[in-house]
Amino acid sequence: MRKKRSESRIVFEILSIIAKEECSVSLILRRANVSYSKFKEIEENLLKKKLIKKNSDGDKNVYEITKEGREFLKEWRKFKRLMEMYGFEP
Repeated sequence: MRKKRSESRIVFEILSIIAKEECSVSLILRRANVSYSKFKEIEENLLKKKLIKKNSDGDKNVYEITKEGREFLKEWRKFKRLMEMYGFEP
């Protein structure tokens, strides 16, 4: 049986996806394998904390990572390596 991903893991995956390129909601949903409702819940927090920015591109919204979001991702990766080094799963 496959283990359910934690919300922090999903946040990390969403930020990693957006860090590579500006993305639409549908692209994020596909790549992160997350439901629309779960994404909207996380999106609200990421926008509030200014880790991502939402821009309108014609009739669709695209997301980009902010400077703060990149810093958060960098620190998360350090934390992830530390956890793995001690045999924990982040």
